[in-house]
Amino acid sequence: MRRWHRLFNRGLVLAGVGLGTVVLAPEVLAFPHRQIIGDTVVYSERALPATMPQLLAQSDALLRKSAIFGPGYGRRIFLTEGGWRWRALAFQASGAFALSRGFGETIVVNRSDAARDVVFNGGAIAGQRSLSGVIAHERTHGLIRTRYGVAADVVYAAWLREGYCDLVAGGGSLSDRDAALLKAEHRSVPALRYYDGRKRVEAALRANGGSVDALFAGASKVD
Repeated sequence: MRRWHRLFNRGLVLAGVGLGTVVLAPEVLAFPHRQIIGDTVVYSERALPATMPQLLAQSDALLRKSAIFGPGYGRRIFLTEGGWRWRALAFQASGAFALSRGFGETIVVNRSDAARDVVFNGGAIAGQRSLSGVIAHERTHGLIRTRYGVAADVVYAAWLREGYCDLVAGGGSLSDRDAALLKAEHRSVPALRYYDGRKRVEAALRANGGSVDALFAGASKVD
């Protein structure tokens, strides 16, 4: 009995180590393609197109418009096909377009097509958006953590974080018309929370003269 107990505990430890390794170093999942573009390393399940540097430049142009732009953004980007690699890395966020993690500032993207500058989340509504915009969104999460603390993802309200990231990214997966139609039909979809967060951030910045620092300092951390 004790032997099985020891083996069970050892298995838990090994599973924890393996999970931690995957989170900190997604490249252990053997992405077949890798390209260094400036200060960024892009890993991918499919061959990267010749236009990938232009796509990253487009994304970075959005990022540099942020008042809190700096060096603290993810420079390791993992493009998946939405299959087992994505599921292994996304955990409970499998319905997202992408995610960024503060540990090592890595960005993992759901099923994407870099040649077309598009990423999918599998949703029937608001199920795709531009890959360049999604990368800018996720990199903005890194800028927020760098400026306002590594615990920003749990300290600040989701509407504030996601709304500001979508603002920097140039918008989300819903147009004003699409959002209005969904609300008129009383339909609740995750994309509406991002849309409403961005609109709330835009209004707050208009009211405070455009100060991102004031936005984060004055926003409720529990709302």
